[in-house]
Amino acid sequence: MKKVTAFMVFTIVFASVWFTNAFAAASIPETNLDGVSVLDTITYGNGETERLPANPIFLYINGSIYNAGIIIENDRTLVPLRFISETLGAQVGWDDATRKVTITDGSNKIELIIGNNKPTLNGKVIQIDAAPKIFNDYTYVPLRFIAESLNCKVDWFDGYPMYSDGSKLVVPSETHYPIGNRQVMVSRYPAGAKAMSQAETTKILEGQLKIAYKSRFGIEFSPLAAMPDSRDEQETFRYLITHLSVGYENDRFDNFLFNWIFMVDKYTGSIYLFYNGVPQTISVFNPYLPGGMIGFAG
Repeated sequence: MKKVTAFMVFTIVFASVWFTNAFAAASIPETNLDGVSVLDTITYGNGETERLPANPIFLYINGSIYNAGIIIENDRTLVPLRFISETLGAQVGWDDATRKVTITDGSNKIELIIGNNKPTLNGKVIQIDAAPKIFNDYTYVPLRFIAESLNCKVDWFDGYPMYSDGSKLVVPSETHYPIGNRQVMVSRYPAGAKAMSQAETTKILEGQLKIAYKSRFGIEFSPLAAMPDSRDEQETFRYLITHLSVGYENDRFDNFLFNWIFMVDKYTGSIYLFYNGVPQTISVFNPYLPGGMIGFAG
């Protein structure tokens, strides 16, 4: 019996990660989004919990979420230098006597002095619009400096990730993640890493949703061309799966809209589920759970 049980567990796990292994870039780790829960605190998948300030600014680095204490000062976004640099793989040094920060990032060397708005990149002076400052014992620099010195893509979102107009979910077109009305998104992926196409991520999600459909309703999925007149759950899901398409994307995920959001990792193929409840949660999607299509969403 133990051997049978172990085989069943292996089969379920293998099926849920097959696409991940088929498409994953070994150099790109999974994000930290599995198990994230946000209300007036943020709880990470490892159980660590942090209290959030009012109207927080969330930091996303290569798809992972952080409560990093980003601040707005004189209409400029200031971000913690060491945290972002080290998360992206750079090395950061501090000279207390000169109050100088040195960042070594591959062949690049960045040097800056607290209070001086003219850091250097490989000996060349860079003019930035706000001098580095110490805040709560951390060095903060303008967001644009991060992009210029670490060769990152940086996006800012200041809005609501989604809302209902009474009949359907409305999602803004600007680049963003589901959690956070204010977000800074920093991304830099390894050279040669190739994001999957929307056709590929759609195919991955479609396969998993067909499994979930069978788990939920006990029958194989069959396509449905026209939206049903009634609100019949089974028919509605048939239609949505048949006409599956990307609702919006960001640097890491293609996002698909139901009454909740499926997030397909463009680099690993992993599927996450965002549920806009109280609290908001993100978790790895498991199509084999009891309840299938909606059992996981509350």
